[in-house]
Amino acid sequence: MFKLTVVTPRGKYLETEVESLTIKLTTGYRTILTGHMALIGALDYAPMHIIKDGETKYYAVSGGAINIKNDGGVTLLVNAIEAKEDIDLARAKAAQDRALSRLNTSKDDDIDYKRASLALKRAIARIKTFEM
Repeated sequence: MFKLTVVTPRGKYLETEVESLTIKLTTGYRTILTGHMALIGALDYAPMHIIKDGETKYYAVSGGAINIKNDGGVTLLVNAIEAKEDIDLARAKAAQDRALSRLNTSKDDDIDYKRASLALKRAIARIKTFEM
């Protein structure tokens, strides 16, 4: 078991002891177990899951950073996180449709294109998490 702390811009979201954490970094998926080497990395927009007391819990993560410390503790600094049971699938699919529509119509404005691209990534992460 190791201590997992998840922090969002709104404050501490989760602090618990877990058996494992599987999360997608920008370089690919990683599973973190007790005794993992120290690591700092960038998080992708994707589902993550933790195993605690033999039970798996799923979350949608919207980017951020991971810090695995020498003492074995893991801190996630995330832009946003949502538990699977809190995801509204219809809302996530509507957000995906809006983002796709913006991407297909507003390639002239660089800022809107980036915002729509990130909104699409968030929506896809939420939909994938819901379907797990």
